[in-house]
Amino acid sequence: MERSASGEERLDQGLRYSDGPDHPGVAALTDYWLTKRGTRPMPDRADIAPSEIIKLLPNLIICDVLGDGEDFRTRIFGTALVLLVGEERTGKCLSEFGARASVPTRPEIVQFRWLDVTRRAYALKGPVFVNGTMSSSDRPYLALHAVSMPLTVGGTGIAQMIGGMFVTDRR
Repeated sequence: MERSASGEERLDQGLRYSDGPDHPGVAALTDYWLTKRGTRPMPDRADIAPSEIIKLLPNLIICDVLGDGEDFRTRIFGTALVLLVGEERTGKCLSEFGARASVPTRPEIVQFRWLDVTRRAYALKGPVFVNGTMSSSDRPYLALHAVSMPLTVGGTGIAQMIGGMFVTDRR
């Protein structure tokens, strides 16, 4: 368990932000987003065609923005993610993640991580890349690789977020 200088547990333990993708799945989703964006700041949700990214769908998450990015409600949570985290999260807010997982989970860490990554992408209005360990679920041998990116929905403001998470087993 990582602790801060003050002795409090660090909720961001095991996460590292990076300047670009470090996994082929993250790179493929980012390239797709960039292609759909074109010359605009970000693509529109209508530009995203599931049939064009079939191989990425199991690792995909799409969320609606709530308020000014205080929280995000999940619309799509891929089947590979459900198996990985042991919890169906479609329809849940990121602030609710981890509460009913079938794998050992630290909900406060899970919620902090998902919210931190997604809020950063919302604030930056662009892709945010992160990698680290699945320490929040007591599986530090699993390395996570993820991206979060904004989408408009029929306008210019950010209305949804799209992301992907992929894992590699380091055992």
